[in-house]
Amino acid sequence: MKFTDQEVLTAIRKGDDDPVLAFLYKKHWPVIRRYVVKNNGTEEEAQDIFQDAIIAFYRHVKLNKFNDRYEIGAFIFSVGRNFWINKVKKDQKQAKLSEEVTHERCEENILHDIITEERAALVRKVFSKMGEKCRELLTYTIFHRYSMHEVCELMGFSTENAAKTRNYKCKQQLIKLVHEHDHLKRLLSA
Repeated sequence: MKFTDQEVLTAIRKGDDDPVLAFLYKKHWPVIRRYVVKNNGTEEEAQDIFQDAIIAFYRHVKLNKFNDRYEIGAFIFSVGRNFWINKVKKDQKQAKLSEEVTHERCEENILHDIITEERAALVRKVFSKMGEKCRELLTYTIFHRYSMHEVCELMGFSTENAAKTRNYKCKQQLIKLVHEHDHLKRLLSA
């Protein structure tokens, strides 16, 4: 069964999404698989990337953040490509780091890891107090390092300037939340 882009969006918004999700998998999986495998990925990695891209698309539609002007296939491919690029960059950084790490770890390194994990947990806690749109925006800009153009497309902002303004306001909100938690301030500055 085939669906138009508008039929896919309508079905997902209504919650009648099983047939259209099966259609999306059948139609768009080969493109993502070919891209990932062509760029030194495995079949399993391609499946993970494709699954993440479908989930991102689905979330955007359910949250009414998907701009109906965009072609669904192009959106899924773009998101999948960005996920793959970020994974490759992350893997390269991890490989470089693991080459530099020695096998012997002293107590000081273990203590540093504990503090780092505690910092990360506190940051996640503060981050969770922000609105969903700000969390999503900051995740794209800070953690994934997406350009404002990519953020604009993914989140449906009307202009890049609107995305930049929202990004600035969200960062200010995060800074304010950090300052409200003395324990977090001390831990981050240590």
